[in-house]
Amino acid sequence: MSAEFPRLDDPALVERVDRSGFHRLLSALPSSAREAWRLGSMWPLPSSLHAPRRVLFAGVGGSAIGGDVVATLAAVASDIPVQVVRQYEPPPVDEHTLVIASSFSGNTEETLAAYEASAGAMRLALTTGGELARRATRDGVPTFTYSWDGPPRTGLGFGVFATLAMLSRLGVFHLPPHEVDATIDALERHTARWAPDAPASEAKRIGRALYDRATLVIGPGALEVTARRWAGEIAENAKQWALATGLPEFNHNLLEAAGVTTVPGLGVLLLDSPVAHARNRLRVRETARILRAAGTPVEVVDLPGRTMLETIILGCALGSWSSYYLALLRGVDPYPIPVMEGLKARMSEG
Repeated sequence: MSAEFPRLDDPALVERVDRSGFHRLLSALPSSAREAWRLGSMWPLPSSLHAPRRVLFAGVGGSAIGGDVVATLAAVASDIPVQVVRQYEPPPVDEHTLVIASSFSGNTEETLAAYEASAGAMRLALTTGGELARRATRDGVPTFTYSWDGPPRTGLGFGVFATLAMLSRLGVFHLPPHEVDATIDALERHTARWAPDAPASEAKRIGRALYDRATLVIGPGALEVTARRWAGEIAENAKQWALATGLPEFNHNLLEAAGVTTVPGLGVLLLDSPVAHARNRLRVRETARILRAAGTPVEVVDLPGRTMLETIILGCALGSWSSYYLALLRGVDPYPIPVMEGLKARMSEG
């Protein structure tokens, strides 16, 4: 079947399918990450912000992935909890809670509702503008604004690194700058290997392996956030069904059915990395064995990276590139999201 695939380094294929030049946005992730870290490190911290006892990151979709990564890192590297809120109503807040309202457009209704409901907390708006910036200006709430000429899901660099820089300065993290520099340097190297003009790459191989089947992406431990990113990118970029879950939880419920039955058209993608817990790495191997024995196609992807931050970021980028090549194979432009835009329009009328 693979012999029937077009060459993914064929400029004619890229030009014909990727009419928006989406691959250029993926290639720009390293530079945007570096710029986001610089801006977040230089941004004047207002007196209204101080070291929080808790951080709530309010956002959905591509505007929430930065919060997902930060919350995951906080769970293993900070004694200050960071929670992502993907709802209209945040949990109770007080003056020691920092609420980061993140909306790329500034017009996301869930984030605006959460912003209004958290008036008793320290608040920070993270946006390119829109209604969120207007309300924050009205309320005297500090606003970190940035520019990015692409859809929210491609703004990962700002969502992660600007937030990490500001929270580091507020004492939520103690993140050495050299670790950030090493992560972005590694991102630059791998992006060059995964770009369309590279003749062969892991991203292209995975794109072919995912072709024409729904995918369950499973991430061990802290890498569940990477699995969630993969599923979202497969769905948005390639317009193909994908869901995500984590280990060890998968082994304590869903495995029972998956180990004895198969779902036609379903494949499983298991993420692995040396930064994962040794017992979870064993679970990756054993889970793959059980699923294959049951007849389910399984791909195990070894993520690059030497630290948790580097592995998560490189893993997210590999997921973006893999979904991009899947989109090329499916003949769909990865940029537009007409179904979600249609729902958003109908919601605004309701």
